[in-house]
Amino acid sequence: MQDIDLPESERALLRAARAFAEQIIAPNAASWERDRQPLPRIVFHHYAALGLCALQVPRAHGGADASYLCKIGVAEIMARSCMAATFALNNAQGAVTRLAREGTDDQISRYLPGLMSGTLVCAPSLTEPGAGSDVTAMTTLATRTAGGWLLNGTKAWITNGAHADLLLLYAQTEPGAGASGIASFWVTLNAPGVQRHPATAMIGGSAIGAADITFTDLFVPDRDLAAAPGQAFKRAMAGITGARTHVAAMLNGIVAECLDRAVDHARARRSFGQRLLDHQGLRWMLADVATQLEASRLLTHRAATLIQQGDGAILAASQAKSFATDIAGPAVATCMQAMGAIGLVDDQPFARHLAATRIAAYVDGTTEMQRDRIGLLLDRHYGHQRCDPTQQGT
Repeated sequence: MQDIDLPESERALLRAARAFAEQIIAPNAASWERDRQPLPRIVFHHYAALGLCALQVPRAHGGADASYLCKIGVAEIMARSCMAATFALNNAQGAVTRLAREGTDDQISRYLPGLMSGTLVCAPSLTEPGAGSDVTAMTTLATRTAGGWLLNGTKAWITNGAHADLLLLYAQTEPGAGASGIASFWVTLNAPGVQRHPATAMIGGSAIGAADITFTDLFVPDRDLAAAPGQAFKRAMAGITGARTHVAAMLNGIVAECLDRAVDHARARRSFGQRLLDHQGLRWMLADVATQLEASRLLTHRAATLIQQGDGAILAASQAKSFATDIAGPAVATCMQAMGAIGLVDDQPFARHLAATRIAAYVDGTTEMQRDRIGLLLDRHYGHQRCDPTQQGT
C-alpha cells in the first residue's frame, strides 16, 4: 500500500490503523479465534476514537471524508493482524457512510452521533437462511401498516449481529416482485419483536460476530425508511461492488503478512550450511507468492480507483476478488510450508489466515459468482467487436 498516492491526512490514518492493529488486534486475535469469541464491544469504541468508524463520513458531519483508496489501504493493513476484526470494522463503516450520505436529516440526527462515537454499532442485513448470494430470493416481508411497516422474517449471517444496535435491513414489500419490491429500513434492535440468536462460531472468523436475528411483527416507522422499493436493491448492489474490492484488499494483507514472516524466517534460519532463502526450491516458492501478491494488489487498486472516480467497477471488482481469492489460500499454505513446523504454533497467524481465506470465498458473492459475472461481461469488454467499447469500467 506504500505506493498509493494519498494526502498526508490519509497517510496518518493508515499509520494509526497499523499501530492499533499491531498493539491491540494482533495480541488478541489468536485468543478470539481459540475461544470462538466475537470481537469485544470495546474494540468498536477504539475504532471510533481513531476515526475509523467515520472514515468516509463527510467532514460536514464530523467525519474524515477519506477516499476509497484510503479505505482499502486501512483494510490491507489491518487484515494482516486479523481479517475477521477488519471485516467487522468494514461492515460498521459501510452502514455509517450510507447513513451520512443518504439518510434524512432526522435519521442522521438520531443515529449518526452514536455510530461515530462507537456507542452504537450498525450492520447491513441482506442475507437470509434461504437467500444468500441470490438476494432477490429474500422472504423477510415488510407489510404496510398505519404510520410505518411490520417486519417478519429472519436475517442470517449478520456481521456484527452479536453486538449490533441498528441494522440497515433489506426486506421484500411485495412477494414475487423481485428486486423492484425490495426496500431498506433503519431497524433498532431494542424493540419487542426482535429475537437475536447466539453468535455463530466459525473457524477463522468468529470475531466477525455473525448472528441470525428473527423479526416478528416488528414495527418500523415511516421515518426509518432508508430506501423505497425500486431504489434499495440498486444501492445494495453498488455497495457490494465496493465490498468485493475491500475483500480483495484484506486478502492482500493476509498474503503480505504471511510472506513477510516466511521471508524473515528463511533469511534467519540455516540448513545444510546456508540460509533457507538460498535454497532455490524454497526461494522460487516464495517468489511466486510475491508475484501473485503484487498482481492482486494491482487488480485491487484498479477496482478501487474506478470506484473512487465514480466509474463503473463491476467487472474490475469481480476480477480483483476472484483473483485474490484464488491465490490467497495457496499462498498462505506455501508460506506456512516455508516456516516448517513453526508455522503450526499458536503464536503464528498462518492457521487463522488460512481459514479466513475460505471465508473470503463466500462473502459478498462466491468465487463462482465472480466468474459468472466476469463471463457475462466478456462480450462488452473483450473481443474485436465489443458491445459497448466506451463502458470499460462497468
